Amino acid sequence: MLRRLERANAERDKTRSRQYASEYSRHYLDQEPIPGIENSYKYAQSLVPTIKLDEINTLVDKFITDDNRVIMVSMPEKEGVHIPTEEELTVVFEKAAAKEIQPYEDKVSDEPLVTDLPKPGKIVTENHIEELDVTEWTLSNGIKVRLKSTDFKNDEIVFEGFSWGGTSMGEDKDWWSLTTATSIVGESGIGKFDRIQLQKKLTGKVARVYPYLAGLSDGISGNCSPKDIETMFQLVYLYFTAPRYDEIAFEAYKARMKGFIENRSARPENVFRDTINVFMGNYHPRGMPWTMERLNEIDHNKAIEFYKDRFADAGDFMFVFLGNFTLDKIKPLILTYLGGLPNLQRGEIYRDPNINPPKGVHSKIVKRGIEQKAQVRLTFTGPYVWSPENNYAFYSLSDVLRIKLREVIREEKSGTYGIGVGSSCSRIPKQRYSFNISWGCDPKRVDELINTVFVTLDSLKTFGPDDIYITKVRETQLRSHEVDLKENRFWQRQLKGSYYDNFDPIRIIKREEEVATLSKEMIQQAAKEYLNNHNYVKFVLLPEKEE
Repeated sequence: MLRRLERANAERDKTRSRQYASEYSRHYLDQEPIPGIENSYKYAQSLVPTIKLDEINTLVDKFITDDNRVIMVSMPEKEGVHIPTEEELTVVFEKAAAKEIQPYEDKVSDEPLVTDLPKPGKIVTENHIEELDVTEWTLSNGIKVRLKSTDFKNDEIVFEGFSWGGTSMGEDKDWWSLTTATSIVGESGIGKFDRIQLQKKLTGKVARVYPYLAGLSDGISGNCSPKDIETMFQLVYLYFTAPRYDEIAFEAYKARMKGFIENRSARPENVFRDTINVFMGNYHPRGMPWTMERLNEIDHNKAIEFYKDRFADAGDFMFVFLGNFTLDKIKPLILTYLGGLPNLQRGEIYRDPNINPPKGVHSKIVKRGIEQKAQVRLTFTGPYVWSPENNYAFYSLSDVLRIKLREVIREEKSGTYGIGVGSSCSRIPKQRYSFNISWGCDPKRVDELINTVFVTLDSLKTFGPDDIYITKVRETQLRSHEVDLKENRFWQRQLKGSYYDNFDPIRIIKREEEVATLSKEMIQQAAKEYLNNHNYVKFVLLPEKEE
């Protein structure tokens, strides 16, 4: 609690306007005091240490009583499901109350996170990008590092490390073990600490690290407070070199997943989403939804061994660090905890899992649920020519269409509360794009609104957008970029992306020049190219019975 308030106090000159607005509204509506974070932190420093354990325990009896309790049960209304009576529920509570419970025994290890420090590496090449104030290092074990010291936040450092490979390096038949590997490691802990012990070890520290295995890349990301920076590096080192396997944690993970799987098909939206994913993945085994059978296919040994293999070779990793640090302070930590990681010189890249969207025009209708509402999604796909110029035109088309469809479908037609436009283009493993338009509406208006969307798309392809849309998008893009340039996360994504997608990082600060190229002709051409009436899928979710 104190650490959280300490961080908020440290960031008090960087507090966002919306946080003030929220406090002011609560003060007015709920009479909540607003002493300000500086005073709140001072109060907490004096009050929190005086709170005693027996005071907390006393509150349990005060707040949780037998004579003022409501028990609510939520269950599916279907044949074969037994709904417990009030008497049966009461018996459950009585049995629990009669049990003899042993006091909780708190076990906190005094051992350091890393017992034996690795032999530090060295910096073999160094470069500085003046325009971005970004420093680049190559370490003796092959790891590349990009660093940018910022003052955007007083108490924040963020990072990400990644390399090619990911789950693409495993076999399709082992997919469910591959895709759960990092979850199993996360449940099991690292080094000499299981998950609970690790959480306790990190109490009072602001240092979080998350390994991941994506489709085509291995990675690890996280953040910390500058005062806890070494702890963050120690966690990184341990996730590479000392993942654990905990049988109890694995069974707990499976039990939680079982509950998730058993309930997910009850929601029509989940069935609809599964239909989209399966069909757009052309029924590839890696695109199938969770089932109990697939849960039981998980082989924890394969999962852990796959994780260890993916993180065994750090030599092809690129790391980016952003935040409140100095090169002098972070340098020895990088040399020790990153420079000391193993380099097997495997020189790996990714494999193409060969997941391809369907070609042609298709329609998929899902009927599920009783609520009188519909969901519609139009997905356009096709080959793509990857370049910064095409990428800008592609995503600007999304911006224009988002405004235009909101005006037509929501404001003019009153057909929906909101209509979404999403787009993505990829360079690897194949150059292709996906463009999605989705909304919810009255089931009776599905065909009408689909037709209206296509009329709007045809108008954009035939005549291009009016100048007002170009002006709005330019203003929005420039304003967003102005804000983004003061965000650590933005720089993290961009510095990673320039390496991942092989573009000049100087483009990060050339946004104004890019925005200046936006024109109605650019959007019109992009609409013709990417909103192809001969290659799309129409997905519709309808209630089982329409009124």
